[in-house]
Amino acid sequence: MNKKTIKQYLQPATFAIISFFVLIIATISYTNFKQGQWEKDIRESLLDVLIGKKSKIEKALYSRIYYTRGVSAFVALKPEITVDEFNELAKEYIKNDTVIGTMSLSKNCILNAIYPLKGHEAAIGLNLLEHPERKEIVEKTIATHQTFIAGPVELVEGGIAFISYTPIFDKRNKGKELFWGMTDIVIKQDGLLNEVRFKNPENGYNFALRGYNGEGNDGAIFWGDKSVFNKKPVTINIDLPIGAWVLAGVPVAGWNQYPDQDKAILFILILSSFVISVLIWLFSRVLLKIRQNEKELKAILGSMDSLIVEYNARGVYVKIAPTNDTILFRSREDLIGKSLFEIFDREKADFLMLSIRQCLETKKLVVIEYPMNIKGKDCWFSARISYKSDDSVIFNAFDITEKKQAEQKILNSEIQLKELNEMKDKFFSIIAHDLRNPAGSMMAIINLILEEYSEMTDELRLELLTSMQLSSRNLHLLLEDLLNWSRAHSGKIVVNREMLELNALCEKIGDQLNSEARLKDIRLINETGGSDRVLADSDLTSSIIRNLVSNAIKFTERGGEIRIYSEKATIEQSQFLKISVADNGIGMKAEKLDSIFKIDQTSSTPGTDNEHGTGLGLLLCKELVEKQGGQIFVESKVGEGSIFSFTLPRVDQEV
Repeated sequence: MNKKTIKQYLQPATFAIISFFVLIIATISYTNFKQGQWEKDIRESLLDVLIGKKSKIEKALYSRIYYTRGVSAFVALKPEITVDEFNELAKEYIKNDTVIGTMSLSKNCILNAIYPLKGHEAAIGLNLLEHPERKEIVEKTIATHQTFIAGPVELVEGGIAFISYTPIFDKRNKGKELFWGMTDIVIKQDGLLNEVRFKNPENGYNFALRGYNGEGNDGAIFWGDKSVFNKKPVTINIDLPIGAWVLAGVPVAGWNQYPDQDKAILFILILSSFVISVLIWLFSRVLLKIRQNEKELKAILGSMDSLIVEYNARGVYVKIAPTNDTILFRSREDLIGKSLFEIFDREKADFLMLSIRQCLETKKLVVIEYPMNIKGKDCWFSARISYKSDDSVIFNAFDITEKKQAEQKILNSEIQLKELNEMKDKFFSIIAHDLRNPAGSMMAIINLILEEYSEMTDELRLELLTSMQLSSRNLHLLLEDLLNWSRAHSGKIVVNREMLELNALCEKIGDQLNSEARLKDIRLINETGGSDRVLADSDLTSSIIRNLVSNAIKFTERGGEIRIYSEKATIEQSQFLKISVADNGIGMKAEKLDSIFKIDQTSSTPGTDNEHGTGLGLLLCKELVEKQGGQIFVESKVGEGSIFSFTLPRVDQEV
């Protein structure tokens, strides 16, 4: 046997013997120095175990509470939610979640929707405020605006569960929230505890939970060995939105075993010296394998989607768990030993530091949400700050960007729905107002002719028939404008682009409207160039120009003139033809210009000869111009007239 081999065998044995004597000396000194330290150490060790269990159960519990808060936020913005919509929402939330039994919705505290419905039909119609036990809980959630976790209670279908109640307030009225109802989920007790791997006993400890309905130390014991609370247990609060549970633990053998531990230490250390020598020998053999597996272990930790950091009371990075580096603001090496104020801007650093101080002062869980730009990407995080010691906290952050984006989509949908409702109301208002006048006028004239026909002169009959013709014409124009505007707004108009001779098109429209203009002694002047061509839809373009010219005739005094002219324009490096309809009529005030192309602000204004219109003509023009890739503009001064212009793609040569 060579020296190297001898050394490999003797070195572990030497370390074991030295360790044996050191342990004996240390044990004697330690026993003389302070008896009873065993119990203190075990209590501290047990407290660490309880902190770990607290973190797990709070994480599992709050992840389900967020479901009801998500439903509450959705219904607060959409109080008219249907049962089918709620079922789809609930299904999306609790799919594949074995911990959740059901999710319910109770408008005005009367249960009207439950998912899944099968097996729970009898619950529909239950009045929470008439249920003796639930009444107090519901009233508390309404008063505090907080989620309340009730129970555990026995379920009718079997099993024991907690019920998480969250109030819903209608937030559509700014400055005033109106109570809408409640949403709740049933969280199965066994499923929740199994998920966080709660069992009794575990690693030499017995555990118990108390705090029925979140009443903490005043509540009943609902899980574990009830005798635990009578054996000087180590306890820790599991924080709920309202109230807390108390988690307690004691050694299985009790605390009385530890004073006798000093007597047994010598025997234990003799045995330990042998075990340690064997472990040293085994350690040398597995060290190489550990190093080989180190990269694989780092990869596994890196796949975790959370960020775990230990901060001290000054906001300095103490430790960073080797989890997902992709959500780190900077590299691990750049962060360790630096404070939040060295890493972030003042506002962000103050916000995070305030949360850390709150956790240290209250020794309770602090939950925050905050935005962060990670490598050029805007993200949102939810962080749970847990108390570790008087000088440090554990900061556990999760990426909730997708959740925030989903909430924003819901908000955007609500805004769009509101705009559509306002548009609908205005649309109906226009129809009701503008249909009434021509229809009523025609009815009155027809009644007059029928009642006094024989007594009328031919001139009077002609005059009345002319009035009927004007009313029917106005009615026809209204229906045409409504139909065209509706088709354009709903996307049912198909644009058939072709090369159009602008001058010929304007001449044709001038011929159509010339008789209308002559009635007011208004001159129509076509100044468009003979070579002006556009790539556009003939019918849509005709409708635009015809509406603009008719509008100009309506607001031009007798003896005025209306000019149609064109000019070349370049917009964002694209070639357009700018077509203008100018009149010297009554013009408009500046504040009127901002609203003429908005349906929620548009209105029909009588013309210079008290002509009536629909108020939709200009809206139709805007829709048809934009359908063809152009823009529409207006310039106007009171007493000087108006110029309505729009652009269409220009064609410089025949295609």
